[in-house]
Amino acid sequence: MPDQIISGVFSAREIGAAALSAYREGRGAASQQKYGKAIRFYTDALAFEGTPSLFRARVHEYRGLCHWLLSDFDAAEQDYRAALTISDNKDQIARARVRLGELADFRGDYPQAAQLYQQALTEGIDTENLLVIGRARRGLGILSRKQGHSEDAIRHLTQALAAFRQIGEAREQARVLTSLGRTRHARGEYQLALDAHHEALTIFDSLNDRWRMVQAYADIGECHQALYDFPTALRYHEKGLDMAIQLGANLLKPEIQRNVGVDMISLGRYEEGLVYLQLALDGARHIGNREQEALTLFNIARARMMHAQPELAAQTVADLDKAAEALDAEQFRALAAFARGELLYHQGKQEAAVAALNAAMLAAQTSVDRGILWKLHATISHVAGNEAIAGVHRTIAADFIRQTAEPLRDTHLKSCFVNAPPVLAVLHAAGINPANL
Repeated sequence: MPDQIISGVFSAREIGAAALSAYREGRGAASQQKYGKAIRFYTDALAFEGTPSLFRARVHEYRGLCHWLLSDFDAAEQDYRAALTISDNKDQIARARVRLGELADFRGDYPQAAQLYQQALTEGIDTENLLVIGRARRGLGILSRKQGHSEDAIRHLTQALAAFRQIGEAREQARVLTSLGRTRHARGEYQLALDAHHEALTIFDSLNDRWRMVQAYADIGECHQALYDFPTALRYHEKGLDMAIQLGANLLKPEIQRNVGVDMISLGRYEEGLVYLQLALDGARHIGNREQEALTLFNIARARMMHAQPELAAQTVADLDKAAEALDAEQFRALAAFARGELLYHQGKQEAAVAALNAAMLAAQTSVDRGILWKLHATISHVAGNEAIAGVHRTIAADFIRQTAEPLRDTHLKSCFVNAPPVLAVLHAAGINPANL
């Protein structure tokens, strides 16, 4: 057997032909997004005795990722922990630690995720492993974005992108571009976000990575949604959802169903939209995605308030409070307080509404994207009893709107945004001509 290097660290000569064949079949199936089939081949590869510990650790890592993509998170964790402990290879240990960080992040355990990413980064730097360094920095960048530290997020992600470009890892580059796009989105820099997401989509398409193409469609659609281009947003989200259903990508469906629901409600298709939001909520709870659960509850609460369903809205806001408390992150505290403030306002409890919205503002200063932040300022300007205070919030909302509109190169997108009724209301109240933006 030729001494062919596989996975960059061990040679084919160290592994029996049957185990090596099963491993390669697993890699091939995974590259075709046939993850259940890949798991079966990886399991076969692990059944052979006498294979090197590093080989076994790597197979556990790859099988764990397949379990992850099929939403079997307990099985993924078992494999990742085996990948961490079976071998004493420092590179492999760091790789497995990053995967465990991704799992902790997904489950909403941000402190644990940060600790795992930081330790993996230290290990990657010690061994000069650019793959580990890039993945760890990507993870830290994602956490920084979620915690509202967008400058730190961009710094980590830019360094991650440089590491992956240095070693020619196209898929990892695209994953970082996705994270950069979401960070730009959070900063209200939608043009830069769209640029990053379209570049990521091009790479994923070239790799025939259809699972991550689904995510790119969802992200591009969210940018159009934030700019009130709901027909385009819905086209992207429906395309992503159709592909997710074809692939059996249950991990991705709740986020896209949530967005389809928001798009439909915004286009006047309330009953259809609410069905999709409920599907998203059920799906998020089923797979244990607490972030998507909270985001979906926020959207359901606002939809029910806008359609005069106060009792249902109140129950949804209470559920959102519990979800935000479980996540223990400022972003979700802000969303919960925002929804609670709007509910109190609709109930005619102005003083309590102001208190809740002020609490939302305190939590939102660094943790909520500008697409939510300007709406929060606009809402406070309506609720505040003091006209001077209301005027300050109108001015801030208008300034966020200006910062959003002016960088947009696409004239259609800019027109959709500045002429959307909620945006026009703020601009008119602030005495700004939308044509001047």
